Amino acid sequence: MYMRKRWYAVLVTCTVLVGGGVGLAGLRHRHSQATQPLPPAPTHVVTQSAAKPSDQPITAATYHSAATGNQPSYIKLPSIGAEGYIQNVGIDQNGAVAAPTNVNLAGWYVNSLSPGQAGLSIIDGHVDGVHSPGVFYHLGKLAMGDSIEVDLANGQKKQFTVRTVRQLPATDAATALFARDYQLPSQLNLITCGGTWNNAAHAYTDRIVVVASLQ
Repeated sequence: MYMRKRWYAVLVTCTVLVGGGVGLAGLRHRHSQATQPLPPAPTHVVTQSAAKPSDQPITAATYHSAATGNQPSYIKLPSIGAEGYIQNVGIDQNGAVAAPTNVNLAGWYVNSLSPGQAGLSIIDGHVDGVHSPGVFYHLGKLAMGDSIEVDLANGQKKQFTVRTVRQLPATDAATALFARDYQLPSQLNLITCGGTWNNAAHAYTDRIVVVASLQ
């Protein structure tokens, strides 16, 4: 049942403020440590997190992916029955990692590496919207050993294995999301909202952060 107006959560669910000790300069510094250089900035990058993201169904007939080359275009989480197209997202008007424009879409943070490259890749997604669950509604039900598949625009498929699933206070989310485990040559971090809905703050109390490694 979706009885709360959870669209306010967009600004914090599937987005992580770049403040709180992880400033934009810090993010650039972290990613500059990657073993491969970042490619030129992709085009068609979402830089505005909408207060009311669309919850219209997404189909191959109605959605045109802007992903090119080795950029991620689709994600599948078979153990929780979730899948969806991936948008390119950057930093939004609030200084946060932008949320996808539709609750059925995931978002690849373009200042991270492409999934499968040596380094850290980050994908966010909505937990729900006004009328329907989001692509990462059941993200917290993932378990160690579960598989994640990310399709790239060039036709390659990257398979990942879930290492950890953590529910954290929202204030700790940025640190966890951008944490690199150097024992994992190619790391994928996923994030969405969790915990309980706070009507006063118009936000969820927690975040779900999943860490996975390339198979």
